[in-house]
Amino acid sequence: MDERRSRHEDPQTAGPEYSTLFVIWPEAERPLEEEVRLALSAAYEDVTQLDELEVTDEVLWGSTWSIPGPADRERSEYVVWAQTRASFLDPFLADGLHDPSDHDLALQSKWLIGIETQLDPGRPQASFQDQLRLVSQVAVPGLIAVYDDNALRVRSGREVEDLCSCPVPPRARTLYDVHAVNGVDGGVWLHTHGLGRAGLPDLDLVGVPSGAAEDAHELLHAVVDGLLGGIEPDPDGRLEIGEQVTVRLVPLDTALPFYAVDAAGGRDDRRGEVADHAAQRLVVLDPVRDVTPLRQISQVHEDPTLYTTADELERLRVLSTGRWGTFGQLFIMHRDHDWRFHVRMACDRSTASPDREHLWFEVLGLKPGQVHGRLMNEPVNVAGLACGQEVWQPLDRLTDWLIQTPNGAYDPETAPALLPD
Repeated sequence: MDERRSRHEDPQTAGPEYSTLFVIWPEAERPLEEEVRLALSAAYEDVTQLDELEVTDEVLWGSTWSIPGPADRERSEYVVWAQTRASFLDPFLADGLHDPSDHDLALQSKWLIGIETQLDPGRPQASFQDQLRLVSQVAVPGLIAVYDDNALRVRSGREVEDLCSCPVPPRARTLYDVHAVNGVDGGVWLHTHGLGRAGLPDLDLVGVPSGAAEDAHELLHAVVDGLLGGIEPDPDGRLEIGEQVTVRLVPLDTALPFYAVDAAGGRDDRRGEVADHAAQRLVVLDPVRDVTPLRQISQVHEDPTLYTTADELERLRVLSTGRWGTFGQLFIMHRDHDWRFHVRMACDRSTASPDREHLWFEVLGLKPGQVHGRLMNEPVNVAGLACGQEVWQPLDRLTDWLIQTPNGAYDPETAPALLPD
């Protein structure tokens, strides 16, 4: 894999990493290049094969293809190849596939189809969705699972198909994954994988108290949303991601001396098998002191008034309302189980500002056109609302929703996978 990548990437040249996905081939017989070529030709009107890869002990066959984009996008080049499946994928399969039959098929698979491209840095989410759609086409026997080599995670075939069918590009967090490592000191080290393909360095939160890990996840997501949304750090690395919510981004080599070597995410965690975690990364710190941003993590929990671009708000509104039926079905099926259902609603501010405040509510009940919820945070400037208050609100205020399950969180892009076939 590394040898093949070296033909595409010059380590001396700055730029986004290539986005690399692997289709897990469920059939015992090795994939044939001709059947993949026919699938591409059937899916795209104007497909051009540019060159072929050298066959090795690992690579069975492969070619570079020029694929037309949607009407508003230029053509893209993809490298598509077949190779044997290595056992290193097994732990990722267990984490990513909760359907026993899908997991067993993937575990028994012998072959992979790789699809690699460089995402458009100006629209990485839309470009990633294009790549996923090509992935679904080359999965000729059926899409069981996809391994994302950048984010180090496996997605079920159902989840990938749901992302492909979205009427809007996926949210930023689809481009990466957040990994959590427990430290010997009782803390947690959170770090991202996958942001390099969007032209950003990956991020770390070092020495997070275990009880604050969930809110620390959200802080990392907010930082990424801010960077991809065009918010730039000042010369000292300070980044304002919300109303009175500011963090500081510091290169890893500069930040590590601030922490004990055995802290969760400290120098001891950058050696041996995890040496790759010492690559170009930024550590998220307090804006003033050289410490973990505990106050900002607490702000996310108590008062998450975080900035969101107008384009992102509209994208979320379209998707969450379009898939509201999925939310309703799952609420009816699992409301009495260990699941939590949240909605984000646009509420009018007390002042004459045309902007609305987007607040999260825990859902208590539903009826046609309305949502009954308990406010989860204190509003900044909304009259008549307080944290913990229970209110009915019209559905036309909906801008996003989230479902917390024992197996993780699901949003409008991924939640359809929770419905029975």
